[in-house]
Amino acid sequence: LRRVGEGIRMEPKNQPSGRSGRDEAKKLLVLYADAERAASLTQSLSAAGFEVVASPLSISREGWVEQLRPHLILLLPPPEPDSLLEACETLRKDSDLPVVLLSECADELSITRALELGIDEYLVEPIGERELLARIEAILRRILRYRDAEEAYQLGELSLSPIDQSVELRGNKIALSPIEFRLLSCLVSAPGKVLTHQTLMARVWGAEYVDSRHYLRLYVRYLREKLEEDPTKPQMIISEWGVGYRFEAPASIAVA
Repeated sequence: LRRVGEGIRMEPKNQPSGRSGRDEAKKLLVLYADAERAASLTQSLSAAGFEVVASPLSISREGWVEQLRPHLILLLPPPEPDSLLEACETLRKDSDLPVVLLSECADELSITRALELGIDEYLVEPIGERELLARIEAILRRILRYRDAEEAYQLGELSLSPIDQSVELRGNKIALSPIEFRLLSCLVSAPGKVLTHQTLMARVWGAEYVDSRHYLRLYVRYLREKLEEDPTKPQMIISEWGVGYRFEAPASIAVA
């Protein structure tokens, strides 16, 4: 354990089963409002083999992000819905890193709003330590699978590069959150083919989320708003009602 600046840095105590000692430890940044609440979580994560920095929400995050270069941010915001959403909004403006939020607030409106603000995962506490660690590992596997992919996609006027998770449409860069990028990558990997709701949920969120279609509908709407000329009449991300979605390569736009 090392105290650096205003935060706490904990080196991994061991390597979890299945992880080689030569592998780089997964790096997590824990941002918290309540230090006592964060302490036990930080210790559990370190004991599980993660390199963890815990830092109060009240101080600047830029230095920690630059120094640690975390794979994922765990957000432990204040329990009040307004403060919770303010923390989500501020964090998403500051960073495009994957964000998992842990909160005792189980209000459906707050959960939906947090997801709309770009939070990748919302976990309601109390949650068992083993389940939490399993979910974090599953999220990281999905994130790193897309990050480490080498195949770039060029479909009509749309290009995707998994290496830096960049997207361009007709020469213009499109800013996507990590989960938006994973969903789009999944869709463009099978152009013209219908991918079922269950397939998309399992590949992007994980098998445990196959029945949570509201996540999928929400992020399809986000993609359409960023990619489609008219999101109400999509030409790229097409709904196959009751089945799933298919992707059609965007055509060039004629210039008068």
